[in-house]
Amino acid sequence: MDKEKAKALSKTLACYKELQENNSVNLIEFHTADGQKHGIGNPEAIKLLLSVAVIELERQLRTAQFGDIPESLENSREYKAAKQLEYAMNDLEFKSERFAQALPYFHKTLEQTFFRTVKASITAMAGRDSRCIDDRNRASYEMCQMLASMLEDTRLPFI
Repeated sequence: MDKEKAKALSKTLACYKELQENNSVNLIEFHTADGQKHGIGNPEAIKLLLSVAVIELERQLRTAQFGDIPESLENSREYKAAKQLEYAMNDLEFKSERFAQALPYFHKTLEQTFFRTVKASITAMAGRDSRCIDDRNRASYEMCQMLASMLEDTRLPFI
């Protein structure tokens, strides 16, 4: 763990989150290498840029705290699929209920694979060190811990 870097990133992240929550930014300015300045004043664009900045700072903070993602995982199809889902869910218009409504339209074998993935995700989260769980995920972590023992004893056959 890089404690100094994590401390600096935490401070910057808190500042960006405050800017995001207070909706207090009305201009983002870019300075190019050739000395030009370009500004963005569109509120929706600013909201999106702040959201991306917060996500990136959170990623950098996790890396400073826990290390890099293992290369074998980062290069896997599963990681790339998880990142695509992460980007989709980061949209404020993403509706979990609508996502769930789409599942019956999956190919039935892929629907099975999806539920195996959900099961693996729940048991993985339940097995995390509680010190690595932040307040945003505390309730999910506790729910996963309650579900994990039942899920570990339940087999999902390949049919």
